[in-house]
Amino acid sequence: MPDIEFSKKLISAVDERTQYYNSVVLPQLLEKYRLIHTCVKNIIEVLIQKSIIKPDPYKLEKKISGVEIIPNEPYLDTERSLVIGTRISDYEAILDFVCTYYKFSVENTGFNTIKKFVEFNNTFNWAQFNTTSNSPNTRGFAILYSEAKMNSPALTANMMNDNIFKCANTTKEINMILKDLNEFQKEVYKAVIRKDIFDHPKFNMAKASESIQAEIAEIKKFFPAIANKQPFYPALVEEVAKEDLAPDKASLQEALLQKLEIKSEKTEKKKKKIDTKEILMGAVHALSGLAPQLMKIMEKINENHNLLQAEHQSFFDKFVHALRKAFNIDEPTVLYTINITDATTGTVRREKINIHVFISEIERKINFYNSFSLKHLPGYQKIEKNTAEKILEFLNKQISEAQRLVVQIAALDAFFKEAGNPDTKKLIKGMKMELTTMKNTIINTNQHRADYISLVEEEAQMRKLGIEND
Repeated sequence: MPDIEFSKKLISAVDERTQYYNSVVLPQLLEKYRLIHTCVKNIIEVLIQKSIIKPDPYKLEKKISGVEIIPNEPYLDTERSLVIGTRISDYEAILDFVCTYYKFSVENTGFNTIKKFVEFNNTFNWAQFNTTSNSPNTRGFAILYSEAKMNSPALTANMMNDNIFKCANTTKEINMILKDLNEFQKEVYKAVIRKDIFDHPKFNMAKASESIQAEIAEIKKFFPAIANKQPFYPALVEEVAKEDLAPDKASLQEALLQKLEIKSEKTEKKKKKIDTKEILMGAVHALSGLAPQLMKIMEKINENHNLLQAEHQSFFDKFVHALRKAFNIDEPTVLYTINITDATTGTVRREKINIHVFISEIERKINFYNSFSLKHLPGYQKIEKNTAEKILEFLNKQISEAQRLVVQIAALDAFFKEAGNPDTKKLIKGMKMELTTMKNTIINTNQHRADYISLVEEEAQMRKLGIEND
């Protein structure tokens, strides 16, 4: 007969693993989609700035209520910019919906939804992102991407390459999570059968216990009553019957319970975070996210500075400027006086900024952050070789410097908005959005750092009490 004792153990294990997915795995999945969304927005911005694609004028009118599959049909080469530009825009809009509105949970992400997510993830083949791809979307995007990189500064090209690399790696990780979730959904499906059909008052236990086929037939009879629009999957129902009645049912049951076991995973994960400095290196990786924001800020500072200088330049000044540029002669020092407000006391102090030095410092920071933005880069590996204490010192210093830089940029943003004449002010580009993103990146980095400190302090306290964390 159906093994009721095993059913209870299985249902409990499935419930526990469901909670694990909802509280640990699926929030990680959301963060990975957010990373791809950021990378895609960065690339789109470059394509728009270089007039390779145009912003989608109908984007705000499109109502997105779920994950949709982006078309991948061929198109005329003469229409590439328009067609691929629209498809990229739609892809980014759906990513935005996923990151903002979609609730990742086991209950909300069944077989069909997982399949749709995987198809959506394959809109662009990031791992083989080249101009000879068989995928019209990937090939078209890669061609536009190559055009954007042409004559771009090395910094912009490196940033774009970094975004493609991150999309490739992160999409692979996402698909692995979705594959595991799909496998787990099979056990959820089987657990529902055990929970709802075996407890049905008219379910004939005696008849179901006659054979594997008899149990399958009995389950099939009552399945429509509990299906809730779920299809009947004969292979999964057969697994249920075999786990109850097959000659090797004991080994099947043990293997399944071990597969669903998560306690050892949690213990190992906690141990690994402390032993391998995973949390600290997560903070280091989060910190590298400042690079693309600083890139945009540097471009806006340059444009705003040039606008202010143009107000006071005569034809002769412009001629001299052109000569300096032609012969690679340094520009004369330009000092801007900005107002820095102390966050603690509220007092305001004035600070002079050499704009050319400041821009050079931002460029240095961008290169520095990019040097450890990926695990395979020498900069990342060099930091990882240090002790946890040294990495923590490094983070403390970098977070402090980043916070000071945010304060300076915010003050410079305020200066630009007030410094020009009325016509110039209309053209000044604000940096509020980039500053907000920088602050969020610093908060994220700080959170990783705080998590590490908290766990280290917890371990130290446990050792004082004579408790070993195994």
